[in-house]
Order: sequence, then C-alpha cells, then structure tokens
Amino acid sequence: MFAQIHSLPAIIKTTIIDRMKEIITEGIINEPSSFFASKWIVERIPFLFNSDLDAYIDWKEKLSLLIGVDSKSIVIIGSAAVGISLNPDKNFKEFESNSDIDVAVISTHHFDIGWHTLRNLGTRIHRLKVRERTSVEDHKNRLIYFGAIATDRIIQLMPFGAVWMDAIDQMRKIEPTIDREINFRIYKDFEALRAYQTYNINKIKDTLLKEK
Repeated sequence: MFAQIHSLPAIIKTTIIDRMKEIITEGIINEPSSFFASKWIVERIPFLFNSDLDAYIDWKEKLSLLIGVDSKSIVIIGSAAVGISLNPDKNFKEFESNSDIDVAVISTHHFDIGWHTLRNLGTRIHRLKVRERTSVEDHKNRLIYFGAIATDRIIQLMPFGAVWMDAIDQMRKIEPTIDREINFRIYKDFEALRAYQTYNINKIKDTLLKEK
C-alpha cells in the first residue's frame, strides 16, 4: 500500500490518506484499545510491506539471524505499521519515504540485560552525553515501568549494542528499509508490548474525546 499510495496523483493520495485518518481515529474512539492495538500494530502486516506477508516474514528472518531473537518476537510498530503516526500532536502525519522504522523486539533475555546495565550505571551516568542521560532518566521514570527499553539513544551502552548496531547497518541495505533509520525498542514480553501500546492509544483516545 505504501508504494501504491505514494505513486498516485497528489489529490488522490490526499483523499486516501484523509480517509485512513478517519478510519483510524474512529477506531481509536470506538474500539477497545487492546483490540485496536492488535488490529493495527501487533498482529498485522505492516503498512510498509504492502500486504505482502512473505516479504515481512523474510525481512524478520534476516533480522532474527543478526540479533539472535526469534522472528516471531520481532514486530514493526509505529507509523511503519499503521500508515500514519498515532500522535495527535503530529496531526496523524502519514508514513513517508524518510520516516523511521520502529521495531519492537520481545526478549526477556535482552530486557533483563538492558535493565541491569541501566540500573548499574551508578556514577558513570554523569559521564554520559546529555541525550543519553535524558534517555536513562526517561527509563527510570516511565519506560522500565512498562517493561520497555528504547535503545535509539542508548544502544551503544548495551553489552549487545555493537552487534545490534551492525544489524541495523545490514537491514538498511535491503528492501523495504534501504537507507532508513531503524530504532529498536525491547519489551520484556508480549504483555509488555500490548500494555504500552494500549496505554498510548488510551492517551490518544482521551485527547480525541476532549476535542469533540
């Protein structure tokens, strides 16, 4: 769908995107948030893959071998999954040719290593770059509570960071993620992935209902 939509004339593309936004916002308001998370994020072929299940599985299999996590436990999330950003502050901006790819990696093993690493930074935290320290504080105050570790700013601090950064470089050489920024977010388990997505959808629902 991504390639198909973006090759259409601008007026038709705009009409389709606007209709997508309507369908998605109606779903956020009217459907249970957990159901919406399954339908649009956790259990769907991502928008990026144009409904091509084989291509999606093949992409995940390649990444699986590079990071040592079963492909079933790799899920593309964010605007690359849905087709638009689930962020009212971005006016539900559509997924574009330069949009980042957010990848959920469900791994208790890597989550525990990451959590242990962050917890034991100790006084070393003061030697980190500002963006790294800010990310660590965000994990202490919010993300760890949900069983999540966002590696985009701190992957280099992880014991497995070098391997995963090499994996990103390799995945940026193949379709449909050529030259795109790829960000990993580690979740302790599938329950943590669903809980975090549902939490964010509930926040969006509250915002949309206030605007009505």
